[in-house]
Amino acid sequence: MKKSFITDYINRMLPSIILSQVVMTICTVVDAALTGKFLGAAAVAAEGMVTPVVMVVIAVAGIMSAGNSTTCSNAFGRGDIDEINRVFSTTLSTSLGFSIFCTLLLLLFASPVCQGLGLVPSTELFQLTREYLIGYVPLMPILAVIMILPALLQIEGDNKTGALAVILVFVLDIVFDLLNLFVFQGGVFGMALATTLSYYVAGVLVLARFFGRKRTVRFSFKYVELQRVGQILSYGTPTFINALCMGLTTAALNGAFLEYGSEIHVAAFTIATRVGDILLCFCYGMGEMTATVTGIANGEEERGELREILGVMCQKAVTMNLALIVLTWLFGELPLILFTSDTEIIALSAWGLRIFALQFVFRSLIICYVNYLRGIKKFGTSNVLLVVMTLTAAAFAWSMPLLFGVSSIWYSYLFSVAFTLLFIPALVGFLAKKNPLAWDSLILKPDSYGISRENFLEWEIQDISHLCKSCSDAAGFVKSRGGSKRQAFLLSLFMEELGKNILSWGFDDGKKHRLTIKIMRSGEGFILRFRDDGIHFDPVEYYRIHKGEIPAENFGIRMVFAMKPEVSYLNTMNLNNLIIKLADH
Repeated sequence: MKKSFITDYINRMLPSIILSQVVMTICTVVDAALTGKFLGAAAVAAEGMVTPVVMVVIAVAGIMSAGNSTTCSNAFGRGDIDEINRVFSTTLSTSLGFSIFCTLLLLLFASPVCQGLGLVPSTELFQLTREYLIGYVPLMPILAVIMILPALLQIEGDNKTGALAVILVFVLDIVFDLLNLFVFQGGVFGMALATTLSYYVAGVLVLARFFGRKRTVRFSFKYVELQRVGQILSYGTPTFINALCMGLTTAALNGAFLEYGSEIHVAAFTIATRVGDILLCFCYGMGEMTATVTGIANGEEERGELREILGVMCQKAVTMNLALIVLTWLFGELPLILFTSDTEIIALSAWGLRIFALQFVFRSLIICYVNYLRGIKKFGTSNVLLVVMTLTAAAFAWSMPLLFGVSSIWYSYLFSVAFTLLFIPALVGFLAKKNPLAWDSLILKPDSYGISRENFLEWEIQDISHLCKSCSDAAGFVKSRGGSKRQAFLLSLFMEELGKNILSWGFDDGKKHRLTIKIMRSGEGFILRFRDDGIHFDPVEYYRIHKGEIPAENFGIRMVFAMKPEVSYLNTMNLNNLIIKLADH
C-alpha cells in the first residue's frame, strides 16, 4: 500500500524534530555534567531543585506557542490564510510582553520561590539554587520567539531553521560554560547565564531566517487582535499543563527523596533524569509531530487521516522506545561518569536510570494521544490525562517508601504511566459511548464528522492520460451529487488545466513527484483540492502580479481565475496546496 502524504511528511519531519529535542536536552545535560565535575554534587542538586521552576519557565514560553501552533495548523487545513496571519501576529506581539512580565516576577520573588521548593534560607543548597534561578529565567522572552517561529516553519515543511537554532544553542552553551568555569569563574550563576546567552544568539538566527524570505505566514501589527489572546492561551493549555505537571512530578519526587533519603539521592535522581530526558526526547518529539499533523487533518476534516496518524505514531512509539529501553539497560552507565566521580552516586544513578527507562513505551503512547487530543482541540480531555499521570506519580512517591523504602520512589514514573494508559480506554469509552479499543472510537469524533465517503472522490494522478480520465469522472461525480452542468463543466475544466500545469511545470526538475486531486461535495457547493510535492508555485500570487500582462504563459491559470472561483494557496507540509471552491447558485 502506497504511503499517503501525511505518512511521508511524518517520516520526513520526525527525525529533525526529535534531533532538535535531543540537542536542546543535551544542553541541560552538558550543564549538569560540567557543573558536577567542576562545582560539586551540591551544585548538581541545586540544578535539580530548579528543574520544577525550569519546567514552568518552559511552560510559560510554550503556552502561547502551542496555542498558536494548534490554531494555525487547523487553519492551514482549512486554507484560511487570513486566520493564520491574525493568530500569528497576535501571538508574537503579545507573548514577548507576557514572557518579560513572568521573568520580572520570578526575579523579584526568587527567594520565596526557593523556599517554596522546600529549601531552608541559611543552607548552601538554598543559595546555589537561587543563583541558578536568577541566571536562567531571563531567557524567557527569546525562548518565546524560538518556540513560536520554528513551529510554524515546520508546518510549512521547513525543518532546517529549527535544527540550526538548536545546534547553535548546543555549541555556544558548551563554549560559554567553559568560559565561565575557567575564565570568569561565575559559579552556578554563570552556568545558568551561559545557557541564557546561547539562546539569545540562536534567537537572532531564527528571526533572520524567518523574516529573511517570503513565507505563507506573515506578521503585521494590523493583524493583531488582543481579544484573541484568551483563546490562544486556552488552546495552549495542554502544553502548559504538561510542563507544569512534569515540574510538579519532579518536585514531588525531589521532596520524597529528601524526606526518605538524602541529598545524595537527589543528586542521583537529577543525574539519572538528565540522561533519561535525552531519551524522552523521542517521546516528546513524536508528540509535537502528532499535534501538528492532527491539526492539519482536523482542519481538513479528514477522518481517515486522523486514524492513519494515530496508527503511524503508535507504531513508531512502540518500536523506537523498545529499542531505547534495550540500549539504556545495556549502556546506561556510560554517560553517568560525565556528571560525577562519586561511585555511590554513579551506582545509584545507574540503577535508577534503568528503572526510569521502563516507562518509555507507555509514556510515548500517552503523550502522542495527548497531543492528538490537542490537535483536535479537546484540551480538557488531554489535561485530565496529564493530571492523572501527575497525581498517581506523586501519590506513589510519597506512599510506597513507607512500605518498601526509598528505592521504591524510582518506580513512580512507571506506575503513573501504566495507570494512565489503562485509564485512557475507560475515558474514551465514557466519552465516545463505543468500543474504546477501536481506532474509530479513539479518534473521538462523532459519526457525522468529516465528509462522508460518498461525497468525495480522490485520485493520485500518474500522467496526463490518467488526468483526463479523472476529469471525466469528476464531471460525473458533480452531476450525481446535485451539481449543475455549469459546475460539472467548470470543475472538470479547472482540474484539467491546473493538473496539466502541475504535471508539465511543477514536476519539471527531474525528480520523482506525486500529485493528488480531491473533489468534495460540501454544504455550500463543491471543493477541488490539488496537493503536490513539486516545485513551489503560488498561482494566486502569480495571477495577482501578472494578470495585467499579455497571457503568453500559464494560460490555464489565467482562464481559471477569469471564471472568478474562490481560490486559495498554502505551502503546508512542504507541499503545494491549491483549493478551489465553487458555490451553488
